[in-house]
Amino acid sequence: MSLIKTSFSGILEGVRVVDLSCGFAGAFCGHSIAQLGATVVAVRSSDVSLSGEDLQRMEALDSAKIVENFDCYNPQNIGRIIALCEGSALLIEDRPADGWPMSQPLASRLLGEQGSLTAICISPFGLSGPHANFQAEPLNSYHSAGHAQQIPYDPLWPEYKSRPPLQAGGYWGESQSGLIAAVAALAVVTGNGNWQGHIIDCSKQEALLQMHWTELVRYPNSGSVVDRLEPNITFVGGILPTSDGYVQIVCLEEHQWEGLITLLGKPKWMTSADYATQAMRVESSEVLSRLLAVETQNHTKFKLYQEGQALGVPIAPIMKVDELQGDAGLQQRGVFSGNGEAGCLPRWDGSVFSPQ
Repeated sequence: MSLIKTSFSGILEGVRVVDLSCGFAGAFCGHSIAQLGATVVAVRSSDVSLSGEDLQRMEALDSAKIVENFDCYNPQNIGRIIALCEGSALLIEDRPADGWPMSQPLASRLLGEQGSLTAICISPFGLSGPHANFQAEPLNSYHSAGHAQQIPYDPLWPEYKSRPPLQAGGYWGESQSGLIAAVAALAVVTGNGNWQGHIIDCSKQEALLQMHWTELVRYPNSGSVVDRLEPNITFVGGILPTSDGYVQIVCLEEHQWEGLITLLGKPKWMTSADYATQAMRVESSEVLSRLLAVETQNHTKFKLYQEGQALGVPIAPIMKVDELQGDAGLQQRGVFSGNGEAGCLPRWDGSVFSPQ
């Protein structure tokens, strides 16, 4: 069966959304909806002090929106907000780090004025519960889900265990929370209208917890607590050196291991009885990673990637910034500002890949 190519760029054309976000999670949610063709009106207060890369991020997130500059939480501006919500299907509101300026989401009042509106309210710990009013910067939300303790351990770099808990680069936690909210928003605006007049409560902590549910379920299932110091290794490979960089290999199944043997020229040690099963290989994952590193260094990363994919090996190149910028596939998809097909919107993180 041949695949039918479909453009999703205008799938939400005619849908109007109001974005009152004070943070990156809500702004990312609105950005995702705008990329699908919705008309998104963003209200940004000039009192919010963003500078440097943070300002660039917000400007990129708002690049496909209509931006109004005033304080939406100023009681004098409530009429302007109500007017903006006229005919809108969705309201996005992301709580400031130190709490709701009016003690509760503005959505609570706006829904009374616009009965056809649905609100997505994003906050660190949800709208109710013992932690609902806790102050939280993005780093707090990220760590509250234990995510730093779940950053995957790589067997080739055992010194990683001695490093303190880390966080993913930039505002990864915020963008992940915004993406989960965008999924909920998409369901709302394409659904049957049953959510009109309701608030969809989106907790950043809960969104981030979903990213390591496989580790979480090991406790009720086996009584074991999995973290980066005691990882649950289920694969063979990891980030391995090549003659011109690195690749990542994740072999989970027998046929993948057999493909890897062929890819690397069938070294004798890979067919040893000591590594005959996946369980035996996982048990020796650190030793195997060092042995594999010797083999992968004899090849370029793109040779391993292209030939490995053809053999069914889960392998990907670790690409440098200039390689990403020159990638024809990414350019065609419009990932970077100024590249791609006419009408493609720039990614919110396009500034990360700028020549500077």
